[in-house]
Amino acid sequence: MNREGAETFLRLLAEAELRGPLAPARPQSWAGPGGSIARLTVVGQALTAVRALDDETVEEILADFDLAVSLRQRADRPRSGPPGAAGPRPGRLLFASPGTLLRRSRLAAMASRAPQPGPAAGRGPGGGAERLVPVGLTVPYRDEGLSGEMFLMVFAHTASGARFTMVWQTHSRYDPRRDPIHPGLLPFALFTVTDDRGGRYHLDFARSGGPEWAGDLSLRPEPPGDIRWLDISAPGGPVVRVELDPLTAENTEGARGTGAAGNAGGAEGTGSAGGAGGADLAGGAAAVTGNKLSPGEHLLVMLAERLLTVAPEFPHDLRMQLAAISPGPLHTMAAGMGDIIAALEAADVLSPLSPVPGWLAAVCAGMRVSGHGITAPPAQDLPEPWLSLLAHYQRRKPDTPPVRDGYAAVAVALPELDGVRLALLSLLNTDEGSWLQVLARGLEPEVPRGPFGIDVYFPLSVWIRDSGGRWHACRPAGWHRHDGEYMLKLQLVPPLTRSTGWIEVLAAGPSAQVRVQLPLRWRYLH
Repeated sequence: MNREGAETFLRLLAEAELRGPLAPARPQSWAGPGGSIARLTVVGQALTAVRALDDETVEEILADFDLAVSLRQRADRPRSGPPGAAGPRPGRLLFASPGTLLRRSRLAAMASRAPQPGPAAGRGPGGGAERLVPVGLTVPYRDEGLSGEMFLMVFAHTASGARFTMVWQTHSRYDPRRDPIHPGLLPFALFTVTDDRGGRYHLDFARSGGPEWAGDLSLRPEPPGDIRWLDISAPGGPVVRVELDPLTAENTEGARGTGAAGNAGGAEGTGSAGGAGGADLAGGAAAVTGNKLSPGEHLLVMLAERLLTVAPEFPHDLRMQLAAISPGPLHTMAAGMGDIIAALEAADVLSPLSPVPGWLAAVCAGMRVSGHGITAPPAQDLPEPWLSLLAHYQRRKPDTPPVRDGYAAVAVALPELDGVRLALLSLLNTDEGSWLQVLARGLEPEVPRGPFGIDVYFPLSVWIRDSGGRWHACRPAGWHRHDGEYMLKLQLVPPLTRSTGWIEVLAAGPSAQVRVQLPLRWRYLH
């Protein structure tokens, strides 16, 4: 990595912008001081995203640029005074003065900086193995004027604690699919949870994006790592037993628990392999292959996927004909990509022979986006998921048909990818979208967003291929922290259809990628 080359490029770009962009006759999409600072900002964000520069250096260059623009504008104003009197001269700021570019102590510290280690990969409570158990049970409740069902999908016990992923529905005037619901409207304080040793627990509810009727429930205090079952007693409802031993679990709707525990519902389950409402994990072994991307190539892949998944941020009437949108919103998002590519090459994190700039140019061409500044010709051999999503947008009616609110548990942990471990927990499907709920370790959510709003803290590319052969991109849509681990909702673009019988998950980082195929068993809310 060439940190000096990265800083030199940004300073030279600032000086070039200072020499010309204030001229009103200059024909460019980012003309004027506001456009110039936007151009410098996205390039600076790209260089910090690949760790070629630190935030302090970029902010200093932008501050120098602001000062230079201010001095130039002051010098261009008409001045009063005796004829021939010389006004103040703005001078020339040496944005790229040789020998004084680098704050070497700062860059050396940045080069040696490493992410803080999180919980040990694959380790659970007390250093033991983590537990992911498909559940698929219904817990009915009734309390005064509020009644409904809580559907438990997956039990996850890892280094950060124990929790259930869950959805619910109500049978009162409060409808979580229409009205805002907060934890105080659901009687979690009246639920009692008891393990096989007599230990009692409280339930803490949290949402992490996605539909209002979905979230996760943490058990407080943390239970032992080897408990065999949990009895959940809801107000006004029966006691429901959750079997946690994968060899004896019978968490199927309609099955009878031991003792007084009875499982509410009436759907047929799949036994210990998958649980009702979840996936039969037989044959779901993950396949890991190499994926040699440089930091610059990986950033460009994230930019391309950000452009491909921008559809949900537009109103519904615009999404219906995304390919025919006027160049305004997408043009603004893509402007400056050519500068980013040049900056990454200057920092030696992107080879001039890399095919990825051509991929990005092809995505822009497929979405009818111009003004991006990419000099590489559009590539002809795009990755299959990208082609699938472009074809979806180019169809006359790209949106999927409305579906019922439903869910499916998956409960599978993926191998570590570039320091990040994902455990897939559940799928949520509504007529407003689809979400994949995951538990992640090794993230850095505190880092700033990258250029054009990409989520640098989530450095993986996640795609889902459905049973009909269509690909769906997964983009972060919310998260909350659990003692070093993070519960995330990844929004699927486009949404799944209700006929999806299985999915193939493709997760990729710069150095490796993993594939796993999972059958699904959907449950629907009434």
